[in-house]
Amino acid sequence: MEKPTPRVNSALREKYVGKTVRLVGKITSFSGNTAVLEASDHGQVLVHLNGESQWGTQYVEVIGQVDQDFTIREFKTTNMGDNFDLDLANKVVEFGQRCPEIFE
Repeated sequence: MEKPTPRVNSALREKYVGKTVRLVGKITSFSGNTAVLEASDHGQVLVHLNGESQWGTQYVEVIGQVDQDFTIREFKTTNMGDNFDLDLANKVVEFGQRCPEIFE
């Protein structure tokens, strides 16, 4: 069985350098093969796109690896729709940090 991936926000990336994580955010911009997301804690995160995902909604969940510069290298993305509560998503991230035995 695969190990679950922790949910992160922009502030938690440094804790997971070299690890696979899940990040939910709102797309704020695209440029070439990168995108900027507003994470659940409202910080900005640069994502290096894998070139295969179809980003079709305002909100997405990215599964990827945190690089040394705290950017995320995308493995897979799931569209989450155009109406999503980032504050509620951030509460899930915070709860996951308090109870890692459930989420990691």
